Amino acid sequence: MKDGGRSLRQLLESIALWGDRLARFIDGIQKEDFAGDELRQAGVSKCVEAIGEASGEILRRHESFAAANPHLDLAEAYRARNRLSHGYDTIDWRILWDTAAIYVPRLVTDVRKLLSDGHGD
Repeated sequence: MKDGGRSLRQLLESIALWGDRLARFIDGIQKEDFAGDELRQAGVSKCVEAIGEASGEILRRHESFAAANPHLDLAEAYRARNRLSHGYDTIDWRILWDTAAIYVPRLVTDVRKLLSDGHGD
């Protein structure tokens, strides 16, 4: 690990934390409800950005971990963050929903498994 910044464990825990927050934003609603709910869209967007930021930091500072765990698709999470941060006025809410409902839960499950197996210590 390079000096400074969050540890690998802190970054993985951050992904799990923001994933849990995201899950609460979409709990009990359908894609059609999400499409018309600006508050939920903003909340989900923030969560995806935070997950992407932590993913980017892992890619930059913990290269060997990222290379050993390509199934996490951290580069895609970081690209999603950049898209939301810089292209916020052209977001396709259907894609954001799919990210929130499909990709992020899978990522959080995989991250929790890695944490329980002692990765990041």
